[in-house]
Amino acid sequence: MQSLDDHLNGTPLRDGQKVLALTFMHGSRRRLEERLGRLKALRGRTDCSTIDSFARRLVRRWSSLAATLGFADIEQDQYERVCDAAGALLQIKEVCGWVAATFPILLLDEAQDMTANRLRIVEGLASRLEVFAAADEFQCLKEELRPNPACAWLAQVCPVEELIQPRRTNIAELLDAAAAIRKGEPPESGKAFKVTLTSKPPLAGAWLNGNLQWYGGGKSVAVITPTLGAFAQAAVAWAAQNKTTKGSGPYSILWEETEAKAAASFLAKIALRDVNDIPSVVALLNAAGDFRATRDLSDWMATQRRARGKATFSKYEIEQAIEQGFAQRRRTRKEDEKGWRGMTVHGAKNREFDNVIVLWPAAIGGSDDQKRRLLYNAVTRARERCLVLVQAKASFGRAPFA
Repeated sequence: MQSLDDHLNGTPLRDGQKVLALTFMHGSRRRLEERLGRLKALRGRTDCSTIDSFARRLVRRWSSLAATLGFADIEQDQYERVCDAAGALLQIKEVCGWVAATFPILLLDEAQDMTANRLRIVEGLASRLEVFAAADEFQCLKEELRPNPACAWLAQVCPVEELIQPRRTNIAELLDAAAAIRKGEPPESGKAFKVTLTSKPPLAGAWLNGNLQWYGGGKSVAVITPTLGAFAQAAVAWAAQNKTTKGSGPYSILWEETEAKAAASFLAKIALRDVNDIPSVVALLNAAGDFRATRDLSDWMATQRRARGKATFSKYEIEQAIEQGFAQRRRTRKEDEKGWRGMTVHGAKNREFDNVIVLWPAAIGGSDDQKRRLLYNAVTRARERCLVLVQAKASFGRAPFA
């Protein structure tokens, strides 16, 4: 952000120009919007998007040219093919020039999460745009992206500046723990960062309730686990149903799910026929009890009726519309981390909370390096305090605790 601000002071945007800001996930997109809004030179002059959304817009605008390149009839949910098409389009100077006319600057965050086809999009843009990119290879949780293509490319094409000043927290114990995990050393347990053995879910649930009572009042709290297995589910369930001996609890943790899972759960509640008329679909939606899904799909069907004269819809059409509606929720959801919630490490990426409680089960797949990355990503979500509840005593003798 500082480099971008310095550049804009020397080379201001012209009339009609904006900064294009791309990232991989919607959480970091919302964070980018908030950070860019602090720069006076960019008030109303940014376009923040996920790289997949940008690719979809580009392919839609140049659909005829994409078809001649072998990318005809691409569906919106074919994300990899859309990115392949966008990468191919941006190898053409006229297409890249069209983007550069409006967006002379590209700000790229979380670059380590880009797959090779998404990196090709950035490579094309870099031929015409001034690029500011941030990446941390250690925060990449996809083992198939090692060695990391984006970090390797950045090291080849530009001088790399390592950012070492912490931004999320200034609590020494949290910083020391994160640094130790990153180096492959055992993190030291203390007060702001504490690791403790909770071999049974009721014990973990009691620790949850005790910490929520002492440190959760008025704070944002995330209960994070590498995998939502039996240990994490049982611990959260115990906390929601019981009090500790000191009277803490019961406390409920709202567990987040992906929009794809939410859409699947919603579709399981409605019995669509092969062909459905509008009144019957509305009746099914009302019975399912999701007001927003009902409103969004009703609006979509009304638009289809007005624009195309459609009065009936296939089961596939309704399912696709519902899935797109749930996906839209992810794109438009405001970044509000207040309250208590549960999530996986992958779901916690690019977010931050006052307090973090990590539920570390006995069995976690992947290499020692992958386990260190998982714990590092969980711990570095915390601004004030992090508690790690470890199920198995044997875990203390291996990575990421040893």
